[in-house]
Amino acid sequence: MLDQLTSRLASSPLPLWVLASVLAYLAGTSLAWHLRRRGSWRLPYDQWLVEVARFLFYLGVPYLALGGWPRQPYQGLLTPGDVGLVGPGSAWPASRWLEAAGTGLGLGLVALLVLLVAWNQANRPAESTLNYPSRPWWLLLVDGLYLEAHWAFYRGALIITLGDQYAGVFAGLGLVFVEWATNPFWREGWRQPSEAASVWLRAALVLLSALLFLLTRNLWVCLGVHWLLTLALWRPQRQQLPDPVQSARV
Repeated sequence: MLDQLTSRLASSPLPLWVLASVLAYLAGTSLAWHLRRRGSWRLPYDQWLVEVARFLFYLGVPYLALGGWPRQPYQGLLTPGDVGLVGPGSAWPASRWLEAAGTGLGLGLVALLVLLVAWNQANRPAESTLNYPSRPWWLLLVDGLYLEAHWAFYRGALIITLGDQYAGVFAGLGLVFVEWATNPFWREGWRQPSEAASVWLRAALVLLSALLFLLTRNLWVCLGVHWLLTLALWRPQRQQLPDPVQSARV
């Protein structure tokens, strides 16, 4: 078993892609934290710079791993099925889609009830009130797409590297928490009542996404449940420009 794992690590560049992604995340969040501490944000330019960087990181890396430039589409290190990018066809008939959607809705409803009970308990003391920061609804959808694509890349890469679906999914889940632990914005968020709700919800969503992927192997179901729970719980506010500090927490 150990010899097989060592062989996979030596023969596949996927672990290097994963390591490069983690290091890029660490460098990006550390730079953003440094600029914020120095008061060097220049609005609105830095807002859009952060959004461009997030787009390239969260979607660009999975795209290249799946076989984007300079490779031919879908001829990369991962296949669409490895990350749950499935479509209608013989492997996914209507009955399987309905089963996956039903599983997603059922587990999503259970998660919603648990989160609502936890929210109610957290806000029961008069001096303790958790609130979400103001975010427009469309940005919540963009954030969900970025996060699910990022998590799916780690899951798929580690499933292939480790040769085991369960080990790969939970190793990917652990790697996401390692990333967040290195993010100074994320650590600060747990200490601030105005930010604790959003990081708490995101931690719950990554666990839910991992469980849904194990049950359905369908990224679209994971993304749909992610969006529904986020919109149900976040109560998005009026539209405004993205906040670079909030974006750096993702």
